[in-house]
Amino acid sequence: MGIKYLFKVVLLMGMISSMAFYLSGCAHTMSAIEHRELTVSAKMSDTIFIDPKLISINNKVFVKTSNTSDMQDIEFDSLLRNKLSSRGLVIVNDPSEAGYIIQANVLYMDYEKEGMTADGMLAGGFGGAIAGSKIGSGWRAQTAGAAAGAAIGSIVGGLVASAIKVENLCGVVDIQIQEKVEGGVKGKMVTDAAQGSATKLQTERVIKSDYQVYRTRIVAKATQTNMDKKQAANIISAKLADQIAGLF
Repeated sequence: MGIKYLFKVVLLMGMISSMAFYLSGCAHTMSAIEHRELTVSAKMSDTIFIDPKLISINNKVFVKTSNTSDMQDIEFDSLLRNKLSSRGLVIVNDPSEAGYIIQANVLYMDYEKEGMTADGMLAGGFGGAIAGSKIGSGWRAQTAGAAAGAAIGSIVGGLVASAIKVENLCGVVDIQIQEKVEGGVKGKMVTDAAQGSATKLQTERVIKSDYQVYRTRIVAKATQTNMDKKQAANIISAKLADQIAGLF
């Protein structure tokens, strides 16, 4: 009785493992088919409203972009300039002539991964951290491979997942827009400087400027099965540039 019972248990476990692998494999295949075409979405951390009356008056724009991401071969600067020009804005080389000064920095252009998710980087906001929550919150995350749920299934499933992946590429850009306003603006800059472990020195500086400042962060995400990273990065860059230009 003991040997027969043990044999039945082993047989049942094998059937369960096979079924788990079959179901997970089907789910993985369906997900791969669903995302065979590249899709791109974008979100902004803070909404900016540009005064439409000022746009018609201050239609000259000075653009300064930088790229501190690991992908240095994207043409974000030219994309942004072209998008702004298509909306009737005039690009100038002298910031003193501009009604708007746009500064943009590409912070991140890489695959979404644990600790570096689209939602987490968006939540950091302008100037904030780009490390975020684990994959799975906010935007629906897609895993690189399905877990088989059993020892045998996990080995074979891992081989399948390595060949067919649903990948997510994220692009993050911080934007500062300075808008020239009649009469200028006044404000103050406050700095807290640490003096050792127990003391802080707080200083204030009065600021007068001809420009009103707006800041925000935009995060775009591309999803596709076995994507071409460079192609996806170019599409994300175009999406980010379009989002900035769309503010005008």
